[in-house]
Amino acid sequence: MKITALLENSKSEKNLTAKHGLSLYIETEEMNILFDLGPDQSYIKNAQALGIDLDNANAVIISHGHSDHIGGLSYLNEVNKHANIFLSPNSLEPHWLKIGPYFHQVGADKTIHMEYSNRMNFVDEDIEIGKGVHIIHLQPTNEFTNNLYKGIKKELDNFDHEIMLVIERANGLVVFSGCSHHGIVNMTETVLNKFPNKKIDRIIGGFHLIGLPIINTLGKSKEEVILIGQTLNSMPIHRIYSCHCTGPKGFKILKTILNEKLHTFETGQVLEIK
Repeated sequence: MKITALLENSKSEKNLTAKHGLSLYIETEEMNILFDLGPDQSYIKNAQALGIDLDNANAVIISHGHSDHIGGLSYLNEVNKHANIFLSPNSLEPHWLKIGPYFHQVGADKTIHMEYSNRMNFVDEDIEIGKGVHIIHLQPTNEFTNNLYKGIKKELDNFDHEIMLVIERANGLVVFSGCSHHGIVNMTETVLNKFPNKKIDRIIGGFHLIGLPIINTLGKSKEEVILIGQTLNSMPIHRIYSCHCTGPKGFKILKTILNEKLHTFETGQVLEIK
């Protein structure tokens, strides 16, 4: 398995673009997967710079309906017109970020549903899209974030639009999360319960420990982040690659607990799992 970070908040090479968002290209023996597409066409430009032909992708998975993950879907037809798109039916609802008294739209473009209706697959239960390639449907959570809202009525977001990807391999599970709005500990427990007696070889994705991305505030207390790190450290996880909305402050705290178990995953970085 080969995993390339097409887009993330930071970058490992000067000729690539880094933006607040996430996009991963996953190559397996079974299929090639685009996991999240960032906020715009930057993932396409980076893929071209890295020599990756996105027309070879067989599946596109959108982890949730926020624009830094689903925004790039508007440009997918430029590079791939055949891959099936998997997402929660609630991903296309309006989504909002509240800053002070103002609500800012952070949802999908309204034209996406019409443009891609012929290949959209709405996930409302756990499904296996290829041998050992699972999409996990997550139930609504009470892990609310005080500045994230959804729907026309602008209700607190219960993240009923979040899904995750799990790939079974001989040496353990590889778990992909976009932002972990359900809480990375809760999501890890969900995976371990679904796949009993199996260990997690890798977890890759954002952990949503950041507050406001613009100023990189910490969205949880230091004590809460320490507890997350301690809990992850007690679980059967070999290695963690945390990025995007984990934020530099959250990552630094986790690193003091997880040490060599925790790594960054920047734009352009390639992870090969034998």
